[in-house]
Amino acid sequence: MGAVGEDVHAGALRRSLAWDGCFNVRDLGGLETASGGRTRHGMVVRADNVRRLTTSGWQAALDHGIRRVVDLRFENEVPGEPDAHGDVEVVVVPLRSGHDPDAARVFEQALLDADDLAPIFTAGYIRILDDLADRVGGAVAAVADTPEGDGVVVHCFAGKDRTGIVSALLLSLAGVPDELIAADYAASDPGVELLSTPWFESARDERELTIRRRVSTSPHKTMLDVLTWVNESAGGPDEYLRAAGLTGAQLGALRTRLVPA
Repeated sequence: MGAVGEDVHAGALRRSLAWDGCFNVRDLGGLETASGGRTRHGMVVRADNVRRLTTSGWQAALDHGIRRVVDLRFENEVPGEPDAHGDVEVVVVPLRSGHDPDAARVFEQALLDADDLAPIFTAGYIRILDDLADRVGGAVAAVADTPEGDGVVVHCFAGKDRTGIVSALLLSLAGVPDELIAADYAASDPGVELLSTPWFESARDERELTIRRRVSTSPHKTMLDVLTWVNESAGGPDEYLRAAGLTGAQLGALRTRLVPA
């Protein structure tokens, strides 16, 4: 990217939040919309797995106004993890059913063979949007139904893939330009790098290390192409979410949450 791209990427990083125990946390507020406004701070946060938060990390989340957690992971994705803080409500909406070893092997080989990783991630995200629209809609509805004034955090494991899909739909619905949404997605790279360092170090060989490093990236073009699909094949975020089960009232609540009147 050139200077403009670098500037919006830096802006996404400036919205990062320091919640001890997590590595990839950003407020979706402060992004410019096509109408010239900016999205609201404190209403929606995207994150990696908040169950890793320390006591001080949870306090930072509560101080930020978080009272609902939307967990996009499948059941028992991280066995034995601690419960969420007692002062937050957890809504679980899995965007995957579980680990599929055969699909994982195909995906890993594709990562190894690719010169350009963006189309691989794009295809996977569109598959979720197309095949699991009811679950995606359920996750977005959980944000819409958060009580007025309460903050909500949306998270998965690393906070880039499943969380990236839901965050992109929310920001697109709010009227944030595709370029800024893609920059927000790509801004996950530094946090995921920190999160994944022990995982990288435990790789058995160079092949496994290459797979792990490649799966941990967030290609900017991926989200641009996903948003093109939403707009051209699904009728835009409003029509996609209506087809996924959201009501007009829920879409209105989302716009109120995301964009100042």
